[in-house]
Amino acid sequence: MGTIADSMFMLGEYYEDEARDIADFLKDAGLKVDIRTFTSSNIEVFHYLEGRMSEIKAELDEERFQKYARFLEAFKRVLAKGATSESFREMLHLELDPEINEKRELFGQTIKGSISKEEQEAKMQDSDDIFKDLMEVANAESFIDLVLERNDIRIGDYIGAKLDDPVIRIFAEEDEDDESKFARTTTSFCVEPSAAIFVDEFSTVFSENLNKEFKDEYEDEYSRLFFLGKLISDLAESSSGKMDMESFAERCELQMENNGNLFEIKWKDGCRRTGKVAGEE
Repeated sequence: MGTIADSMFMLGEYYEDEARDIADFLKDAGLKVDIRTFTSSNIEVFHYLEGRMSEIKAELDEERFQKYARFLEAFKRVLAKGATSESFREMLHLELDPEINEKRELFGQTIKGSISKEEQEAKMQDSDDIFKDLMEVANAESFIDLVLERNDIRIGDYIGAKLDDPVIRIFAEEDEDDESKFARTTTSFCVEPSAAIFVDEFSTVFSENLNKEFKDEYEDEYSRLFFLGKLISDLAESSSGKMDMESFAERCELQMENNGNLFEIKWKDGCRRTGKVAGEE
């Protein structure tokens, strides 16, 4: 069985550049850090209906079909106005919603809290409706991208009759039959380089030396390092020599109180009783 001197504390997983920035903060404060790079992956399956627009019409209710028909008609108008590969997206957005830029700005201000609800209501509809409008335009763009892809259309090339009854590909709803002849899937396998940060547990006693920038930007990481450092410090004061993991677990119970507010540190087995691991949300 290993000793606590052999173990490392896993702080978290990050993009590699961010991991190196965090590691620099920790090293400057005196903590011993190890970065281990790895490749993560995930698989997602998306369900669609695909066919000629005239065929898919029979599969949808009228309101849903008309939404896609409106997207396509807006795209045709944009092409007729001379859209290029560089300009067609912005032109499409404005064709669908002439107030799209104002709504984006207002939504951004609302999210940041830089505009009061009274000001927002005086200028435009409430933020929920604005968000729906923004999502509608985003959905239209995604739909048109698939129209271009599935019909081998490039903006600026001769299109001819390709948009008269194009092949369309739309998200299938949960209750739509997977056995439909129009049912299709897209399986997305994504790989991503990542990095895990490990910290020598004994060195976390120096976490108090971390600067304010780190404390503000990585509040959760700082809290976990600080409390682990506190635990290690308290254990070191009351013991000598190496301690095996079983002994460490038995002594890894600490409770602090501040005006009735409690903070508990527990070893994993103890945390299982509460259904939560210390430091997790």
